[in-house]
Formats: sequence, structure tokens, C-alpha cells
Amino acid sequence: MQNNDASAITTNNQDRVLAIPPVGTRIGLIAGSGNLPLVFAKAVLAQSNANGNVGQYPLFIAAHEGEASRDLAQFAEDLKWVKLGQFKKIVRYMQNKQVEWIVFAGGITKTKIWKIRPDSLALKIAFSLGSLHDDQLLRAVAGKLEEHGFTIGSVTDFVPELLIPNGALSVGIPDSEQWKDIRFGWQAAKELGRLDIGQGVVVKGGVVVSVEAMEGTDAMINRTGPLITGSNTGWANKGSAVLVKTAKPQQDNRLDLPTIGPRTIENLHKAGIDVLAVEANATMILEPETTVNLADKYNIILIGCSEKDIQQVELD
Repeated sequence: MQNNDASAITTNNQDRVLAIPPVGTRIGLIAGSGNLPLVFAKAVLAQSNANGNVGQYPLFIAAHEGEASRDLAQFAEDLKWVKLGQFKKIVRYMQNKQVEWIVFAGGITKTKIWKIRPDSLALKIAFSLGSLHDDQLLRAVAGKLEEHGFTIGSVTDFVPELLIPNGALSVGIPDSEQWKDIRFGWQAAKELGRLDIGQGVVVKGGVVVSVEAMEGTDAMINRTGPLITGSNTGWANKGSAVLVKTAKPQQDNRLDLPTIGPRTIENLHKAGIDVLAVEANATMILEPETTVNLADKYNIILIGCSEKDIQQVELD
């Protein structure tokens, strides 16, 4: 079932070489919440219809109930609704549809993990792990799929333009004080990621105000607002607040990358956070034009950074 004769293409994003499946490959999507599964499904359909190759990338979707959008069905050859924990059902579905490549896209509400009724295959995976941390669980699931002969791909193989490049996307750029908080936040976020807790932190004046955990980035931003703008904090209207999001050091980029979009910018604006610094070429941006325009509208600095940038700022 596994097809390793992938084509290599070069994009204009840091000349990143991508491996995409050859025409005719049957693609499987394991879909969660958010817009990313829709973005991927539309991209597969567009690629499938390019150059007269109509239907040359058949897409089959295993969509999680209560998470994935019902709009996905219109972009797929077939769609199967599954409950969280029905891993055997997903494997059998993909096998029956003769799927070769499988991609993960979208989130799962982490608090639901305590309510699932896992099937025997999901239990086998869970019992093989020391914990149910995100990365361990995703890697174990991907590994089990590979054991069944599937190739695991990435959303960005089909949609490389979602990767944020290095440098400022907004009109504004960080000043020296903001760079200090970005550098400190970067180090904190990487350590947070190493412990497999989350991907983001908010920093103001050299102090970590909040960290992302199982509630996700948007919820973290929303609870941060009163901490940095409330009259009782002493921080209102005093300096910038910075959100830093990075990939986890051990992260498998095929399975889970930090993602931002218009909703992120709206939430930052409401919370009074002035800077969003993300890891370049390891963070996805949904609706790029809308997201950047919103950042400029609200005077929010949006910048893609690399480890080299962080080290350079420290030297300066």
C-alpha cells in the first residue's frame, strides 16, 4: 500500500523541498476542528483538478464527530464520521478505500480526552505510552498507521504557502524592548514545548504572564487580557505584551504545527497584546492576507523568527 515514489517540488519558502504524492495517489484526511481541514481538502481538490487531471487525488476523510466541519463532505470522494477513540474504525476505513497517504489536520478539544471510549487498538496505543501527552500520542498513532502500510504526509506538502516565512509580515517591527521579551518568550516556549505542555507564552516586561496548556492558544489569550490590562495589575498602558509561539523541540512537523489566523489577531487585540512572534517555517497561517491586514489595522506586530534571529538579538 505504501507509495514512496513521491515527487519533489521546490517552493519559494526558504527553497523548502517538499515531497508530494504522485498523481493518482489516494489521500486520507483525519480531520478535527478548525478551518485547517477545509483548507487542506480544498487544496487537494484544486491540485486534483489542475492541468486537466480531474479526480487524480481522490480524498477520503475520517471526520471526528463534534469537531470537524460538515462542509468537508463536498470536497471528498467519501467521508466517514468517527468518534474520538475509534482508531480501529479509521484504519479499516482507510484500508477499505485503498488510501496510501494520510494527513492529520485540525484540533481535538483536549478536555474531551477524559470522556472517550477507546476501542481495542486505541487502548493498545495508550497502554504502550508513559503518558497521553500530545506529541507522544500523535507519534504513536502515526507509527501505528505506518505499521499498517500508510505514508504519513503533511498539510504543508499540499499547501506550502501556509508556512510563515522569516521576517516581519506586518508593517510594524519590534523595537529593542520588544525583542528582549521575544527572546525571553522564545526560550520559555521552547522549554514549555520540551515538557510537552504547550506551544505559547505571553511575556510583558521580562515576566511570563501566562502559558498555554491544554485549553489552547485562544483560551490562553482570553484569560491573559485582564492580567495585563486590568486596573489592579499596575500594567495598564505600560509597555508591550508579547505572545511567542514556537514548535516543540521534539515535534513531528507532519502531525502538529503551531497555527495562527484572523481569530488569533482578533483575540490579541481584545486582550491588549501588541506583538505576535512565531517560529518561521514551522508555523502555519490561515487566511494569510486577512490575518496580516488585521494585524496592521490593530497595530499588532506579526513576525516570523528563527533561532538565528534570537541568538543575533542576544548578541546585539
